[in-house]
Amino acid sequence: MSTLNKLKALSFLFISQLLVASVAFGAGTGGSLNTTNLDTQDSALIGSSGLSGNSNLATIISVLIQTVLGFLGIVFLALTIMAGFKWMNSQGNEAEIKAAQGSLKNSIIGLLIVLAAYAITYSVFTYLPFASSGSGTGGVIGG
Repeated sequence: MSTLNKLKALSFLFISQLLVASVAFGAGTGGSLNTTNLDTQDSALIGSSGLSGNSNLATIISVLIQTVLGFLGIVFLALTIMAGFKWMNSQGNEAEIKAAQGSLKNSIIGLLIVLAAYAITYSVFTYLPFASSGSGTGGVIGG
């Protein structure tokens, strides 16, 4: 079967699944879709993400920065694991061992930098007045 035929078959199956799902959801509800469970799941997702409906700019920026730093941490962890595999598969070749050691050292340094940045970001957005929940003075002097 050619690649084009496989793509057509996959597209047909995807579209037919969407049609079947829409008919199945609407079948027992008299033509209207009951979204109570979906709304509950949306509320749970928004609540667990830390972005409730009344989030301020500092909270949104904090979550965004922590998400990016978390992703970078995963990338550096993967680089560390790949450097370890490169070292294990070097079979005693000194040049490959040195290259793997350099990669391992650089990825661990990068991982430490990301962890430090995450700690600094967490501290800044947790303990500074602009990120407080309203219990502090908010930077007002003498208030």
